Amino acid sequence: MSKLNFDIYACVRTYYRYSSCQKCIDVCPIEDTLYIENDKIQINENKCISCGACVGVCPTEAFSLNGFNPPDLYQKMVEENQNLISCKLNVPCASSFDSQYLVALALDIKNDVVVDVGYCQSCEIGSLKERIEDIAKEANYVLEQLGVNYRVKLEDIKYEVPKETEKKLQRRNFLKRFSKQAAGLAFWALMPDIPVEEKETPEYKNLVEEKVIPEKRKVFVKALKNSDIDLSDKYLEVDKISFTSEKWIDNKKCTNCYVCYHMCPTGALKEGNQKLSILFEPSLCVKCRICHEMCPEDCLHLADKLNLNTFANEIEVLAEHVMIPCEECMIPFSYKGDSTICPRCRKLEDEIKDLLRIGD
Repeated sequence: MSKLNFDIYACVRTYYRYSSCQKCIDVCPIEDTLYIENDKIQINENKCISCGACVGVCPTEAFSLNGFNPPDLYQKMVEENQNLISCKLNVPCASSFDSQYLVALALDIKNDVVVDVGYCQSCEIGSLKERIEDIAKEANYVLEQLGVNYRVKLEDIKYEVPKETEKKLQRRNFLKRFSKQAAGLAFWALMPDIPVEEKETPEYKNLVEEKVIPEKRKVFVKALKNSDIDLSDKYLEVDKISFTSEKWIDNKKCTNCYVCYHMCPTGALKEGNQKLSILFEPSLCVKCRICHEMCPEDCLHLADKLNLNTFANEIEVLAEHVMIPCEECMIPFSYKGDSTICPRCRKLEDEIKDLLRIGD
């Protein structure tokens, strides 16, 4: 059974401990395998069945499985012009392959993508069939909006590995286990002669400067750009997709506090014009909602529609600011054309007035 790995520095909860994201927990078919403790995702390895559903659903690809690499699988299928996804052929479970890979695959091979759900009813984790259906539905919505005829089709195929191939795999797995045991014995036999080295202190990631860009997003955007589709008149309704968004900022409420783009895990939000504007790159957004949850003025909002040409090729200006020094504290603030005193000083002034009123 493959081992589940978790990169805590890729998890959105590391960027914002109170994030509402718990997609991995919601999709996991085995209760209490994934859980939150001290505001961080934890794994009960004894319960994990390595289905890979968390690998597919995680917006920042914080999860991975030994022996299963979605980008490599996608590349292989494109090179060999394959269109079948099956838990008996190339994935631990079809839920581990995100809708963005499915759309990109259909565009690149110019064909339908077939997902084998023949074993879902008899599978011990058959509860993931609904998740597989959701992935296919989302992929088909995107393909439909792109105006292509390719679709993701769920079919009751029940793919079976050819007997000769199965024998080879069994022999290969046996030799792997034997080789590992032999290597382990050799290691311990030589152990007295091996000098003990001090472990290096791990380098910790600077979350503000180093951002996470998921591989599935790179694949998806590349497929869109490589297609001959005119994206300028293609739109996605934001509430029908889970993987990205379109945003707008209420510029009258925004104070240019920098919080949103400093804590954006992918760098979709960023500074511009020497911190006088806030930029948004939709192709990097993973719809984690951290920026919305952290905004102190609640001025970030989701737009209704996303233009796919904007998504693939553009960086938008969401807000622009004129910064002036406050007349009271001399600290620069975002001037809205009214008061030349910053909001903090105005609030302090109101509090003092309230205290004087109470004193009277």
